[in-house]
Amino acid sequence: MAEFEAERGMPADADTVFAVVSDLDRLPEWMPGPVDVQPTGEGEVHADVEKRGVDSEGTVQVRPEQLRVEWGHAPDYAGWLQVEHAAPGRSSVVLHLSFLGHQPETHGGKAAGEVRQWLDDGLTRLERLVAEG
Repeated sequence: MAEFEAERGMPADADTVFAVVSDLDRLPEWMPGPVDVQPTGEGEVHADVEKRGVDSEGTVQVRPEQLRVEWGHAPDYAGWLQVEHAAPGRSSVVLHLSFLGHQPETHGGKAAGEVRQWLDDGLTRLERLVAEG
């Protein structure tokens, strides 16, 4: 198992940031791509993340009362994104990924470095997107 996490301050309030990250149609705007997530049922999605080699069925739960989005593909992968309130007009985002199986990311090295870079790139893109408002 391997855990990866990154945090970034955002130049917008928490509700504004959450509106972006919880809208699955907007994922390609901020996630390093190409990314395609299509709902297939209540809380179920088909995810195609070409750069990460993912093409599978999974789950997504949007929790507006917690400003949190959770997703996963059992039993190999899970993640969550938490938006937190900060100073007026500011917020922060924590993005967490868990690789639970025997994927290359669980063994460190280049694959783990790519995940860290992917997290950083995604948060950088999200920061720019919400700054443009």
